Amino acid sequence: MGNLNETEKWEENIYQLETSDPVLGGADGISNRAPRQLANRTKWLKKKTEEAAQSLAEHVRSRNHPDATLTAKGFTQLSSATNSTSETLAATPKAVKAAYDLAAGKAPASHTHPWSQITGVPAASLTAKGTVQLSSATDSQSEIEAATPKAVKAAYDLAAGKAPVSHTHPWSQITGVPAASLTAKGTVQLSSAINSTSEILAATPKAVKAAYDLAAGKAPASHTHPWSQITGVPAASLTAKGTVQLSSATDSQSEIEAATPKAVKAAYDLAAGKAPVSHTHPWSQITGVPAASLTAKGTVQLSSAINSTSEILAATPKAVKAAYDLANGKQPADATLTALAGLATAADRLPYFTGADRAALATLTAIGRAIIAKGSIKDVLNYLGLGEGSALPVGVPVPWPTATPPAGWLKCDGRAFTKEQYPVLARVYPTLRLPDLRGEFIRGWDDGRKVDTGRSLLSGQAATFIRTALQDYYGYDLNTNVKVGIAFATADSVITVGNPANPKAGNNSDYVPASADNSITGIQRTAEDNFTGAWISMRPRNVAFNYIVRAA
Repeated sequence: MGNLNETEKWEENIYQLETSDPVLGGADGISNRAPRQLANRTKWLKKKTEEAAQSLAEHVRSRNHPDATLTAKGFTQLSSATNSTSETLAATPKAVKAAYDLAAGKAPASHTHPWSQITGVPAASLTAKGTVQLSSATDSQSEIEAATPKAVKAAYDLAAGKAPVSHTHPWSQITGVPAASLTAKGTVQLSSAINSTSEILAATPKAVKAAYDLAAGKAPASHTHPWSQITGVPAASLTAKGTVQLSSATDSQSEIEAATPKAVKAAYDLAAGKAPVSHTHPWSQITGVPAASLTAKGTVQLSSAINSTSEILAATPKAVKAAYDLANGKQPADATLTALAGLATAADRLPYFTGADRAALATLTAIGRAIIAKGSIKDVLNYLGLGEGSALPVGVPVPWPTATPPAGWLKCDGRAFTKEQYPVLARVYPTLRLPDLRGEFIRGWDDGRKVDTGRSLLSGQAATFIRTALQDYYGYDLNTNVKVGIAFATADSVITVGNPANPKAGNNSDYVPASADNSITGIQRTAEDNFTGAWISMRPRNVAFNYIVRAA
């Protein structure tokens, strides 16, 4: 057993073995022709695929190309999957062959189906049209089946053996005849007695004659009556025997009439023109077949077009081959790639876009190369001096030396903002309003220390009025304990030179206005004391900065 000789060439047609072909092996044997042709195709496709892969790899190494999508041109990866829903991959000939082989096992568009494969066929009923099952039964009461000619014949044969409407019966054939009584009609036993008092016997002619002879002029016992004189004849129904009226109608639903042979013949002739149970239909007679779409299964028409945008047609292998041959070894035309290809590249130059399908080059600096060379974000931040601990979280207020904050920062001026603008800032300040820190000092939150209780985060405090420890003047009050603690006139009062305003009014009296609620006992001081600067300032020495907060 040897291997087929393969040649790298495309075989336009694959030979089909005929039933008359002999079994002949060997290099030129007819039995090996089709496999050899397929092997040639495969080897040719393998070479083309490898060449395309190598070309594509070289192309990819030369430039950074975009991936193809449903909305943009670009490069695409091949896939042999037959169940993928990807819109970014391209099918290989293997996938096309698998799809073709699957389709080859399906029925053609002009196929027919035996009745056993037709499902959902509506059944006929008294209220709706449809298919109907035949029945040869002669005692069925079904209203969803149709009688066969066999059933009609049986009914006909049965009816043929029956007596006509105008027939008669000898008395011996009459059964179940009710006995007559005074209260009901029926047959009666004869009696020739003329003195009987029976109420269940009938008089004989002898008795009648005796009575006739006795009552001349009465009717003889042997008289007859026409049908018109017969009354109380019961009518036939589904539940009782009786006389019945005939009907030749074929659309009647009566249950008190009987069909004539004419009606049976009409039904038979109608059934004779219908299709048998095992009939078939050509495809041209099948209606309402659903068409395939992107959202539903169904029949689909093939197309060999290579420029169609249809989503209801299926491509043939011919169309796939034409598209493959066209795309083989080519680069899709793309304005973006053309713009990039037109750049005069050089060392330390980076491409960027100046507009739609317009590109330019920027110089890559040493700093840029250093940043690009870093292996992680952490390395980049460390390189920029923004390593761990340097980056402030969103919401942190910081002093800023100018009136205008940098990008991504806001003034702490009590302004409102929206969650849509600054989602992270909104988590820090859920009231959606920044604190107003203009002219304010920032203090530490008590947080359970109990040195400034009852204060919540971001709560403000008014200024505290601090009283001085200024003592009484040196002099007459030398031997006395004095009141101390003159209050500031305002929160911003400052003593710059000389003695405090409003000194003591007289000997042995308090300063004016001394505050009794905050008075404390002081110690006498010497005459050398100068009271300038004896006041306590509420505001420390400071420098004004613009408080800003990181917003994003």
